[in-house]
Amino acid sequence: MSKLVTLYTKPGSCGQCTATIRALNKAEIPFQEIVVNPSDKESIDELRRIAKQLGESATMPYVLVLDRDTEDIKGWFGFQPDKIKDLKKELQS
Repeated sequence: MSKLVTLYTKPGSCGQCTATIRALNKAEIPFQEIVVNPSDKESIDELRRIAKQLGESATMPYVLVLDRDTEDIKGWFGFQPDKIKDLKKELQS
């Protein structure tokens, strides 16, 4: 697979994080999870910067998709099942 999926979550009970993990697993999309602790100011600032660039709110989780062939990067914040379905279609083609 030429796409690498990284899921940034927050520790503890995060409904959108849990829903995203379930949807990725159900879609059989492999991913690496990185838990961003509240004390990790550098990572939090970076996620806020990305959200601002995308014009989105920095609602966890953040899904990052890297195409290893083209080095294109895309991503989204929050639980977005339609984007997970689209990603599954991309990976199958």
